[in-house]
Amino acid sequence: MSRRANHIVLTTIQPPAVLAGIRENLQAHGHLASTAVWVIGDRKTPPAAAEWCCWQAALGLDCRYMDIDAQDAWGRAHCPALYARLPYDNESRRNIGYLLALADGCERLISMDDDNFPGGDDLVGGHQRVGESLTVGTLHEPGGFHNICEHLEIFPHRPIYPRGYPFKRRNDKNCSTRRAAPGGARIGVNAGLWLREPDIDATSWLNGRVDALSYRGPDCAVLAQDTWSPINTQNTCVTRELIAAFLCVPMGFELPAGRIERYGDIWAGYFLQAVIGGTEHHVSFGSPVVEHRRNPHDYLCDLRHEFWGILLTDWLVEQLRERFAPSAGPIPQRVRELGDFLRQISRDQLPASYPAQVRDFLLETAATVELWAGACEVIDHEQSNQQKCDDFGGWQHHAAA
Repeated sequence: MSRRANHIVLTTIQPPAVLAGIRENLQAHGHLASTAVWVIGDRKTPPAAAEWCCWQAALGLDCRYMDIDAQDAWGRAHCPALYARLPYDNESRRNIGYLLALADGCERLISMDDDNFPGGDDLVGGHQRVGESLTVGTLHEPGGFHNICEHLEIFPHRPIYPRGYPFKRRNDKNCSTRRAAPGGARIGVNAGLWLREPDIDATSWLNGRVDALSYRGPDCAVLAQDTWSPINTQNTCVTRELIAAFLCVPMGFELPAGRIERYGDIWAGYFLQAVIGGTEHHVSFGSPVVEHRRNPHDYLCDLRHEFWGILLTDWLVEQLRERFAPSAGPIPQRVRELGDFLRQISRDQLPASYPAQVRDFLLETAATVELWAGACEVIDHEQSNQQKCDDFGGWQHHAAA
């Protein structure tokens, strides 16, 4: 396969109609030749999904479909210990796509959902700020969190918050002050926003439907490292170096009152923001804006799946912000420090009211985080060596000519 700078990864359990919109957007803005798309199936994904991918490939999109058999073969060959921890019928299947993009030499990884359709914005062009030097000031919030939904025009008008926003901070309004850009700072992550049906939690949807009519914020706003926001996997780009910090945490662990679900991407975003503290990397948000044509949802069912995520996220984010201080240089080593930290707080800081199964889940997550760091390290090293071999071979051919 030819190496391309931009790799889009999405999961689906249906024929991915979004691919036509992605291809048209890439073609319109001149990114078709520089972009590959990985479509990661699951056990519920129909055979027609592969046909859709072949159809779009015939129209010029570099589209690569991975069914479960292909995932099993690749995962067990390249990262068996990690792969054994990625459950079927789970959003964390997208991690296979992340590793495949890493192995294929991506410079930027764009994570999307199959119900987020490109609009008029340049999808790849908007995300290409990832990796660039920071030239604007950063936004600081006194409460430590910035509500990106305040930049959306909502109908009917009412306060909403992105899924994963701490409930303890939901009475705060944005009160940003601008700081000068730190020397040497770069954009490591870009979170694009979403119109039509915003990514809010089940408690908000149960209070009534809302429509996001427009994005009223700046094209690119950058958060200070002490100011966080939930980051999902619907329209988010990370630089290659930060893939090792962007594990979509496997969900589905059985807890009293139901499994924990729907927070794998939210924890990925918070883990990433914790890991990059003190580095050159910063989080930006704004464009490209996509249209979220939300797949059918049962919001009472969503609430049951989000219950433990809601409870644990407030506590977990507080621990990360107040107690986690990574000291290593390389990102994979910082992620290993995160694994150690999760193990420590599950022993020493877990509230007494939480059942023992929560500790088991955190210990499981700590081990998975460390295995993810190791897998990314190995694959990145292998790809780098392959690139050097390819470059040397090209030089030899040029010299001989």
